[in-house]
Amino acid sequence: MQRISNRWYWFFLLTFLLTGLHAKPNTTTCTIFGNNKSYAGFVVQMFATPDLISGEKVLIASDTVDAEGNFKLTFSLQQTQLLTLPLGIYECIVYAEPGKTYQVVLPPWQPKTKADLLNPFFTPVQIYLGIRNPAPDDINLLIAEFNERYHNYIDQEYYYIFKFPRKANIDSVIKTIDAQFDTIVNPYFYNYRKYKYAWLKYTTVMRDNRYVIREYFNNQPVLYHNVAYMDLFNQLFANYLSVYMKTSEGTRIFSDVALAKSPVLVKETFSNNMVLLNDTLQEIVLLKGLYDAFYSNDFPLQSMLITLDSLAYSTQVPEHKLIAKNIRTKVLYLRNGFNAPGFELTDAQGTKYSLNDFSSNYVYLNFISVESFACQQELELLKKLHEKFSNDLTIVSISIDKDLEKAQNYFDKNGYTWRLLGDSPDRKIADLYKVKAYPTFYLIQPNGKLKMSPALSPGENFEWSFFNLLQSEKRRQNQ
Repeated sequence: MQRISNRWYWFFLLTFLLTGLHAKPNTTTCTIFGNNKSYAGFVVQMFATPDLISGEKVLIASDTVDAEGNFKLTFSLQQTQLLTLPLGIYECIVYAEPGKTYQVVLPPWQPKTKADLLNPFFTPVQIYLGIRNPAPDDINLLIAEFNERYHNYIDQEYYYIFKFPRKANIDSVIKTIDAQFDTIVNPYFYNYRKYKYAWLKYTTVMRDNRYVIREYFNNQPVLYHNVAYMDLFNQLFANYLSVYMKTSEGTRIFSDVALAKSPVLVKETFSNNMVLLNDTLQEIVLLKGLYDAFYSNDFPLQSMLITLDSLAYSTQVPEHKLIAKNIRTKVLYLRNGFNAPGFELTDAQGTKYSLNDFSSNYVYLNFISVESFACQQELELLKKLHEKFSNDLTIVSISIDKDLEKAQNYFDKNGYTWRLLGDSPDRKIADLYKVKAYPTFYLIQPNGKLKMSPALSPGENFEWSFFNLLQSEKRRQNQ
């Protein structure tokens, strides 16, 4: 997890200390509430990350802030988890514990600017969500204080620790950092510190993966929701299938996945590694390995999917079924040959359109802003495509501009006669299509499946690619 913005650390730490948290015994319900009039009318949404391998976020609660600035989020929680609350340019984080109620302090409202929205490299500023009147052992206060102490110490001693780790005496460094926290009894916090220190040892004196796996993972409980545990796990086992199959112990991995499509055989091959004998650990390592392999193209797609589905069916671990499901959903999302996300949006006249309304032709879907120079250039080229392929290609533009009527006037002025629709204020459809830069294009088949995801832009010679596609279809029809 990325470092929290230092400029907000002391503000929210002071909020922790000066300003409620009340335990509700024998319940897994968690409540987060607060008040800030500057957010009136804004929909606050709380997200959880069910698994820290795929990293997919799931909406668990939402509420519209009323005219007085009040909001309340209530949701079920089985164990301590890191939750996120996106607010304009900020991504607020909070560690929530089951059965507790938190009164929170929102940061001053600062919406994303148009430049932020058009910037493909924009990332929200991650900050702690302020909590009023926390208990002395509140997990948020503990982790915030620990991270500040941990990172400050490493930053100050960085050169010495990483250049001369043995002389630096890492155990002594850890003892110094931990002196303030070693008497605190909180299982999540204890393991958080344990794996933060393990990462420090791994990157300095314990550079042998096997030693770290044996000491910190083999025959240890899998801490699916502990951020520090999963950060180290994901680093240790990055691209594990691709790496392991190149070792003398793992030569069978490719055939286990590509040919046999068998998680059982993969786990047998894992057993050649003497520090990877635990069945539960083997399964989660396989899940991580498959997830990474979907993006490395080292194994056939269908073989990986069958292996993943077999593991999901056979595993006795509920968390592994969930992770397998999340991986499958994520790696197939927006992939060529699979369904394009549906939508229902309106034009400047208020008429509603859905993706199905354009199913008679190929759909060249594009996300634009008429204020963007790059979009303006592509729109001129789209005009030529529209004139040339109007019988085979339906062009649909989705504008992220706040003023859709103004965008439509720009279309009318320049003679752009294809359909222009407006995205919702929170860019819901652009987010569905994972749009990071504008313009972005997709080609969707008449059956609603993605053909080019993403597609070339007109300026990247989409015309030639589409012409070849039409020609190949005609040849198939004439056979």
